[in-house]
Amino acid sequence: MNVNSSSNRGEAILAALKTQFPGAVLDEERQTPEQVTITVKINLLPDVVHYLYYQHDGWLPVLFGNDERTLNGHYAVYYALSMEGAEKCWIVVKALVDADSREFPSVTPRVPAAVWGEREIRDMYGLIPVGLPDQRRLVLPDDWPEDMHPLRKDAMDYRLRPEPTTDTETYPFINEGNSDARVIPVGPLHITSDEPGHFRLFVDGEQIVDADYRLFYVHRGMEKLAETRMGYNEVTFLSDRVCGICGFAHSVAYTNSVENALWD
Repeated sequence: MNVNSSSNRGEAILAALKTQFPGAVLDEERQTPEQVTITVKINLLPDVVHYLYYQHDGWLPVLFGNDERTLNGHYAVYYALSMEGAEKCWIVVKALVDADSREFPSVTPRVPAAVWGEREIRDMYGLIPVGLPDQRRLVLPDDWPEDMHPLRKDAMDYRLRPEPTTDTETYPFINEGNSDARVIPVGPLHITSDEPGHFRLFVDGEQIVDADYRLFYVHRGMEKLAETRMGYNEVTFLSDRVCGICGFAHSVAYTNSVENALWD
């Protein structure tokens, strides 16, 4: 993509990164003057994200996977960092994942903020974050088939009908039983959430010392629906309906993404 180099942000950060990790960056592509995607060696993925996160005031608001086997023969993982230091920009760290082994090194032990995103990638694509400390499902229900991952390009058979559920809670919440903390359940609804959730607060007197929670009870497969049955101009009608209180935010985010993808 043709981008005016004089207006590009993040060049100093990228230069420092390349000095710190010579040869780590395999490819670099600008989406806008404020956003760049770098493809890095997969074995250096945790080091690169850790460096940007802690040494250059990076935040990790989102990370996601993608099935790119028809494009390059691989899966891919993307860690989108919002750089909040002196030079504000977006740096997206990408790594290609082998389609056979499906393994990539987990970033979570180095940057704990990655835990939810890596659990979601494992659920939706079947990729394996090696070293991920939390092996529980995030999005998929407990009785979902083990070998079906909804966001793979070849995954879904819409004729599948699940077996009747027993409604037995099998989710392994974290256990604080070895401490003196008391467990306070909160849910299924919470004033700050527009969907059901199961919260467990571990308290020591008046102080909350830990928490565990599970959401996604109303996961409806909207991303797959948009991908398989809708065009660019139709998705906004769906994104407006993802959430009862934040539909406008979803549609604006989607529209901005499409505009950036087509931007020249």
